[in-house]
Amino acid sequence: MILLASLFAAAVGYLLVGMIVGVTPVGQAAVVGRGGRLDRWRDRLQQGGMVESIARPGMLSVASAGVLGVGVHTLSGVVALGVMAGIAASGLPWVVIARRCRIARSERLAAWPDALRDLVAHLRSGASMHASLCRLGESGPGLLRPHFARYGALAGALNQQMALEIVREELCDPLSDRVIEVILVAFDQGTSLVVDVLGALAEHTAADLRLAEAILTDQLETRLEARGAAVLPFVVLVLLCSTSLDYRRFYSSALGLAVMASGVVLVSIGLAMIRRLAAPVIEERVLVGRASS
Repeated sequence: MILLASLFAAAVGYLLVGMIVGVTPVGQAAVVGRGGRLDRWRDRLQQGGMVESIARPGMLSVASAGVLGVGVHTLSGVVALGVMAGIAASGLPWVVIARRCRIARSERLAAWPDALRDLVAHLRSGASMHASLCRLGESGPGLLRPHFARYGALAGALNQQMALEIVREELCDPLSDRVIEVILVAFDQGTSLVVDVLGALAEHTAADLRLAEAILTDQLETRLEARGAAVLPFVVLVLLCSTSLDYRRFYSSALGLAVMASGVVLVSIGLAMIRRLAAPVIEERVLVGRASS
């Protein structure tokens, strides 16, 4: 047991040093073993405006599991509790990344109504669609400004439609798909047909965003209570094992392991049910650009 703990601590230390100096020993394996789940995580990173690789969070996941697992085992004296804590800690980096992606994506989506109103104002002042998009790259909402500045740079080398398709794939969300599809229609049919559509889309988008924010706010207390109810029993169990030899002996036995395993299964089922019931409806991308097909 001591030998295994020493080897595990050495591996965790190696990964921590590699993460600090920027070396990713599992990077090549991540590239070679690319699959559906890895591609989905890359899409989520892209939607959140994040460009970090999958290898670095993976190393941080292993390091978190080692640190918390060893810490809980040292505090409680129960190997199974340390293993469970390590498994739980291994998911923390991915939870943080998912939250950062959701926040970044929500902030970018919230910028679309103002961007659409600016675009409509430029079009009604007599500017062309191309000139209006370029102005968004200069004075539009901050989170969308770099994308439209890139459109202006690409439009000089490519045609305007192709530049807009590239921006669509960089934004990579259903709302951007709808907006850019309307803009592409303007390039083909003229701006007079889409000005009113863009104005109405801005108002509908703002209303949808307000509704989504209200739903998340109403669910906040329930989510916090559910997570607290799932974590607190195990925190109390660690404290009991750290202060009582009888508890430590019982949960180190086969019967104690069975009790902890059943608790983990029940908590996992409860969290899965709450997450499924409270999960918002995620709109899938339907209007995928020609550049990606």
